[in-house]
Amino acid sequence: MSKQEITAGQSRSKRGVIEARHGEAMTVKKGQRLRIVNTHGKQVIDFFAFALDPDHRPLQPRASHALNFLSVEHTRSGNMSLSLRPGSQLFSTLRQAMFTIEEDTSPGVHDMLVPACDAERYRQLGVPGHHDSCAENLHLALTQSGYPFPKGLVPAPLNLWMNVPVQDGGGGALAFVEPVSRAGDYVVMSAQRDYCESNCSKTQKTFNLIKSSVTIKTSPVPTYLITTQKAILTPHAMAAACIFCKIIKGDIPSFKLFENERLLAFLDIQPLSLGHALVVPKHHGAKLTDIPDDSLTEILPVVKKLATAMDAENFNVLQNNGRLAHQEVDHVHFHMIPKPNQAEGLGIEWPAQKTDMDKLKALFEEVKAKM
Repeated sequence: MSKQEITAGQSRSKRGVIEARHGEAMTVKKGQRLRIVNTHGKQVIDFFAFALDPDHRPLQPRASHALNFLSVEHTRSGNMSLSLRPGSQLFSTLRQAMFTIEEDTSPGVHDMLVPACDAERYRQLGVPGHHDSCAENLHLALTQSGYPFPKGLVPAPLNLWMNVPVQDGGGGALAFVEPVSRAGDYVVMSAQRDYCESNCSKTQKTFNLIKSSVTIKTSPVPTYLITTQKAILTPHAMAAACIFCKIIKGDIPSFKLFENERLLAFLDIQPLSLGHALVVPKHHGAKLTDIPDDSLTEILPVVKKLATAMDAENFNVLQNNGRLAHQEVDHVHFHMIPKPNQAEGLGIEWPAQKTDMDKLKALFEEVKAKM
């Protein structure tokens, strides 16, 4: 029998686009393939699944059986990996294979560590008033689709396209990084038995949340119910979670050295040497290319003042952009780091490469033309 493919959202829209700020549910039978499309790129999908009994009711904890739903913990163990790729399976709390990943046109960066957002998460991010959340949308989608589930229970989701890398250098530190998914990327998974599927949208850590909903009904057979979520990035929530923005607003105390309407300078509380200071533009932007020119014009003069005030005869001025370039806080900042001796201050390795003059000339011509 040929496999039937379902696109999330197709019951309410021929194009399968999920409406914003709603939950979504649909049924998926054994052998069907579910396609989830990243319509605009840089979006994040929260993906849940719940087992239903033969009467199309959620499995409730009782003597005959336990709750059975998608478990990212069992999925990590079942695949012995933190990553998913074609051929990987999604496992339930009873270690049953629920879906198999058949296709993934994205770079394959997904997350199985971060929990679903909820009302308290948005309060901590500084978002005023009520804001839809993954946890709320999950239960709303299940209830509206006739599959009530124990209130307060929110399993850890599979976060499709969420980018939460484990940082280099040991310690197991995590970071929230912009998704690398592109517009039109999609994941296709096949059901290993009969399921029911539902969708709803989310953003990662610092991003505002959007919810969507659609429902597809099939025959009353044992099914799994899945909920997914789609994200839109907003500067407001990004800035609300930024430690430097909180320092600028005075929510976090600092050893302030200089301030005007465009920037703030303060001592680093984890210095590489005595006098290590930071200069931060008040405009929130993750990288130098995100900051308006008028917010950058005074930075080097202030760095110069700091070096002079510190009597720093030898010092480094450092500004990093991106994780590979060792940026840890996603708000542009400049370091002024005194170098009093070989042991203190910034240590630098400089792996110079042999120059190919033809390639260097070609690069020169290309960049000069763009300037």
